[in-house]
Amino acid sequence: MEETLVKTLFVVGEKRSGTQQTPEYEIISSRELTNSLDASGALPELYNRDTYALHIPVLTDPFHYKEKDQVIPLQPEQLFFMDYTDLTDITGKDILEIGLGSGILSIFCLLKGARHCTGLDINPRAKIFSGHNVLLNNLDHQLEIKDGNTTDIFAPVTDRKFGFIYSNPPFEPTPPNMEYYYNSAAGIYGLSFVEALLKDVSQYLQEDGTFQMVTMAPGNEHTPFMLCDILEKYLPGAAVEIILDHVPIRYETFVDRFENIFNIATESITQMKTTAHADGVTHLHMLVLKYKKGQKGNITLTQARKTYETWNSPLGIPNELYN
Repeated sequence: MEETLVKTLFVVGEKRSGTQQTPEYEIISSRELTNSLDASGALPELYNRDTYALHIPVLTDPFHYKEKDQVIPLQPEQLFFMDYTDLTDITGKDILEIGLGSGILSIFCLLKGARHCTGLDINPRAKIFSGHNVLLNNLDHQLEIKDGNTTDIFAPVTDRKFGFIYSNPPFEPTPPNMEYYYNSAAGIYGLSFVEALLKDVSQYLQEDGTFQMVTMAPGNEHTPFMLCDILEKYLPGAAVEIILDHVPIRYETFVDRFENIFNIATESITQMKTTAHADGVTHLHMLVLKYKKGQKGNITLTQARKTYETWNSPLGIPNELYN
């Protein structure tokens, strides 16, 4: 079958536990479909109502869809975001997602109590998928999809403020001049979009509004110091919480995959490594960042309750999570 006709149907579940105070989310099933209209019919057998209090179905592209307009399959970072979302930050709020993708994070927020969501994306394919997915979850009356703007992120909502702004932005360190996925390419450190986002986000938050982001950021083995520098530049004196995944990946290991998997010239990869070495960058950290407007304080670093990213699928190695 033609790979462009194949879609992957994922179901995310919220764990149901009598002793568990904090909900946790996991991918409980996935299936490849040749017709997206079959999604609704496939769902009953993918659900597990004895174990999970909530089911969130979404269609994405499969991992083997390699065009730059790929709608990224679900990854551990989306679960990381969900696990660390405080429902008091979203309940009854008008919310804004930067980089809608499949719509999974907006669907989650709406199902957990947000009033209305505006979602931005530059990828026409992502807007089609997210529209389908909100229909699949019966939330189409609560989501407005708008064209994104890469040169001025907030231009589509320039006259509005939100109670909650959030993003799973492009964050992959990417070789210069490489034609790469819309959802991933972000400069040699993966920070180009993140910096543009942090530069202006505060002025689009309501006075008690919250910004939350799940991303990857460069630094040394212990600290994503480049992200901390950006925060001190654009949000000086603000209280910002950074929750770190347990297992950072070496920068060199991550960028080597562009040569091994994507056949990028060795010279480009070597130059990225040389620049990183000069800047003291040795590792990349998966993390969730939380900033509440108006709260003064410092940048605090804490560890996540569990390990989210094993670095298998992002490195092109099959991961049993998606089988």
